[in-house]
Amino acid sequence: MYRTWSVVKREFNEMVRTKAFVIGTILVPVFIVGVFALQILFMRPGGGERTIAIVAESDEALAREVAAVLGVVPPPEEARRTTRFHVEVLPVGEDPDATRAGLVERVQAEELDGYLWLPADVIDGARPLYEGQNATNMMDLARIEGAVQMTVQGMRLRSAGIDPAQVASALRPVRVEARKIGSSAASGTPASLIALTYIVGFLVYMAVILYGTAAMRSVLEEKRDRVVEVVMSSIRAEELMVGKVLGIGASGLLQILIWIGFAAFLLTNGDALADRLGGGAMPELPDVPLSVGGVFLFFFFGGFFLYSGIYAAMGAIATTDQEAQQLQWPVFMPLIVAIMMMNAVLQDPDGTTAVIGSLFPLTAPVVMPMRAVIGAVPALHLVIAALGVIATTILILWVAARIYRVGVLETGKRASAKEVWSWVRAR
Repeated sequence: MYRTWSVVKREFNEMVRTKAFVIGTILVPVFIVGVFALQILFMRPGGGERTIAIVAESDEALAREVAAVLGVVPPPEEARRTTRFHVEVLPVGEDPDATRAGLVERVQAEELDGYLWLPADVIDGARPLYEGQNATNMMDLARIEGAVQMTVQGMRLRSAGIDPAQVASALRPVRVEARKIGSSAASGTPASLIALTYIVGFLVYMAVILYGTAAMRSVLEEKRDRVVEVVMSSIRAEELMVGKVLGIGASGLLQILIWIGFAAFLLTNGDALADRLGGGAMPELPDVPLSVGGVFLFFFFGGFFLYSGIYAAMGAIATTDQEAQQLQWPVFMPLIVAIMMMNAVLQDPDGTTAVIGSLFPLTAPVVMPMRAVIGAVPALHLVIAALGVIATTILILWVAARIYRVGVLETGKRASAKEVWSWVRAR
């Protein structure tokens, strides 16, 4: 045990003292802030001012009514996020084609941002035309279309003897606020729960890949540099492998805890940043019970040790980085399948796909925490999944240790499947 602990400390110190560890620990929070800020900036409406002209072929009053709707000044709190329209109402003139040509020239000369042409039979369903410098700004086009639709519908109602204000009041939308409740699962708004599910799933997925690969490369490096031959003269191969996995896992846990702490700080203080960037308040955070956190931690560590054993065995089998990369693909597949189950878990956490994914040992470390976030997982399912992960981890670590004790000393060409099987059976 003492010798294993010495390996754990050595691997931990070697990992945390590297420039890659320090740079990665710093860059990921910077990346999170960058993504956070860019999301707000990209989602923020453009704002600004637009000058457009409106021409109605049949009734200039229609154009003025549309202009009145578009020209409404937004409230101060929305002014910086909402486009303000300056509208000119022009007569159609004796020659409509000449009028349109003149408007096109003004747009090209940048005197106008665009013009809206209302055909004579727009009340009967003819389509208005908008041409401008920027016809791909969907927010502005939606404002223009909404103003035309509101005006035309109001004129149709008035012609039928119906008060548009009463109709608008009767047809105002009813928005349903959805919230999930429950004592054993996370609760909150659907958006917050979906975001938490994605975070939980990808956190396990990325941790397994990053630190499992680190374990594989560490084994491969020692094997290539022949250092392991000296080390194994004073420690058993099984103790060396377990110490290596634990040491790298501890360094990974430290890095992830730093990232989680930074993310928690950002979320709890994100309203001020979001408001400063013009994106409004941060979404409401879900309430997460301790039981969900316990499920996440258990399957997080279970998945890490399970896959780290596989990666360590691959490092012992491979002789070059290229061979190691080729051996990784079969290991990636269960993790990719687990991530692909995310939508099925969100739609129905008790459905067949979610249940199978949460019980199968190779996908359970990713799927079970996601399922625990969304719904109450039966205790029997938790027990079966936990026992499955534990049993599979023990089996894989045992097989990996037997491969490791022989393969880590082998050099030259990569071992065949038959040779690897002989390593496992060797006493």
